[in-house]
Amino acid sequence: MFFPVTQMRIIKSRIPSLPASVPVGSYCANRFTYLSLDQWIKEIQEGKLSLNGTITLDPAALLLGGETLAYDASGIIEPPVDESIGMLYRDEWFVAVNKPGNLPVHPSGRYFSNTLVNLMEDRCGRKVYPVHRLDRETSGIVLLAFDGKSAGMLAESLRKGIKEYLAIVHGNFPSGDLTVDLPLGRDDGSAIRKKRRAWSGGTQDATTRFRKILTAGDVSLVRCFPATGRLHQIRAHLLAQGYPVVGDKLYGRDETAFLNFIEQGLTPELALRLILPRSALHAARIVFEHPQSRKEMAIRAPLPLMFSGFMRWQKAIA
Repeated sequence: MFFPVTQMRIIKSRIPSLPASVPVGSYCANRFTYLSLDQWIKEIQEGKLSLNGTITLDPAALLLGGETLAYDASGIIEPPVDESIGMLYRDEWFVAVNKPGNLPVHPSGRYFSNTLVNLMEDRCGRKVYPVHRLDRETSGIVLLAFDGKSAGMLAESLRKGIKEYLAIVHGNFPSGDLTVDLPLGRDDGSAIRKKRRAWSGGTQDATTRFRKILTAGDVSLVRCFPATGRLHQIRAHLLAQGYPVVGDKLYGRDETAFLNFIEQGLTPELALRLILPRSALHAARIVFEHPQSRKEMAIRAPLPLMFSGFMRWQKAIA
């Protein structure tokens, strides 16, 4: 469903230091990828963007770094989301939910009202604080605390616990345990600014252990155990090993799928290339100590029907 725009929404950003001056239109298209370059040019020419408090109508105006950018995003119509949030656990301190695969955790990009946080605040009748995050297309367990202190305690407990994901990847994944400890850093060879790369020259240490469950046809179902919690860690590590996640638009077999999706949405042609409509990554299990009761908590989210149905189909046609 669509949420109508009912309030002004101003997005502010501080421009970081830049190695060279860059046109504001190009900067916005690379930094805020929910609009294309042509769309950003149109937004700027319509007076929706200001620099240091002054509206600019020139997409070619040069940024030098350090400016304050403000964008009036009130007119953006939010994309529809999957609201089928499953309740896994609740007590007086926090709630654990099974997030569906097309739902952002918090406001970002085009999404403002259509988020897990907003929907759960409506359902719980109180403010919630996300303890950790999943990417919009990743399904599975998310913890939401009912106060800031509990959120901090849960985050620390979760950091020391066990996190298990399930992924469907392209290829016949090797048997036995496979540990990847490649550091992560920005992928300077990518046309997509937010994409990360796992390689020896990365700046953030990252470790993930993998174990194959089964192979069906030319895909494999794999258990993933991240020892660190870096952004896009599992997806980047799998891509670096040559086993990209099925349906992944950014870390899949061809990153142009992400650019096509931004420009045109999920067209029939793109759906055929991706095989699955979203990234086949699912946060399946977490084990941690309850910060108040000190009891061991083990929370599981069932395998999505998309995963099980796809694997059965792969096995049938193999």
